[in-house]
Amino acid sequence: MTAIQGPKSIAELVKLAAKLGKRAYFVSGVDTSADRIPAGKTVVDLGGIAPLHETEVGKDKIVIGTGLNLGRLAREASGENGLLRQAASLLANPLVRNRITIIQALDPDSPYFDLATPLVLLDAKVRVQSPTGKRTAPIRDFLEATTKGLKKGEIPTHIEFHPLLSDLRVGFFKVARVNGKGSVSAAARMKLTKNVCKTPEIVVSGLSLIPVRTSLAEKELEGHTATEDGLKRAGALAATEVLELAASKDAYERSLIEIAVGRTLRSIMEGSIQR
Repeated sequence: MTAIQGPKSIAELVKLAAKLGKRAYFVSGVDTSADRIPAGKTVVDLGGIAPLHETEVGKDKIVIGTGLNLGRLAREASGENGLLRQAASLLANPLVRNRITIIQALDPDSPYFDLATPLVLLDAKVRVQSPTGKRTAPIRDFLEATTKGLKKGEIPTHIEFHPLLSDLRVGFFKVARVNGKGSVSAAARMKLTKNVCKTPEIVVSGLSLIPVRTSLAEKELEGHTATEDGLKRAGALAATEVLELAASKDAYERSLIEIAVGRTLRSIMEGSIQR
């Protein structure tokens, strides 16, 4: 029988996280008896911790509790021009969206870790609670720490970011390896004036690298009319830059990056035509 823990406060959650470590499996108020829980895991139901389920929408800042599941994120995210809603919808199918929490998605071992890609594009910050105090870290610093291993009992409790300007177009796409182990994702935002790209920002995750900005791809697009050839060149430049940072020459990974960036940029162009 699966062990289930239901902390009622963030303080209780931190103590439990310190005790369980990697054995903790965070869900949010679902019927755990009907779900497939990984072997050796202890279910931690976040449903009773109200602050982790709150979303604050302000003029200058959006704050989202990490207890939200991807289903709610896909329905309720605000201020991001649809970026997080699109990512949450693509990352988790309807059968699991109401189970996978943001906390779980921020785990580098999670198949939903590509949620980090749009968060980097949003220049998000992460509020972290530990047994000894609180801190707020830029998303990339937090991701670097998670890949090395968070300190005992540290839990991300909220993510925050500035709302995007309404004229910024956004896109996200993920490509999984054929064998199902590892994925590549891309997120982008830009202004489009008569199909001319303005101030593009592109973030890419590699199989062996946390999400990074791709300045070469951005320069390829800046000030130019969006064309199929231009999008392909941007994808190729992004792949070159990311693989250099990862010290990799994997041809398969290169193709995945090119596909992810290309599909992301095309989704922006297609969306701008439909509006």
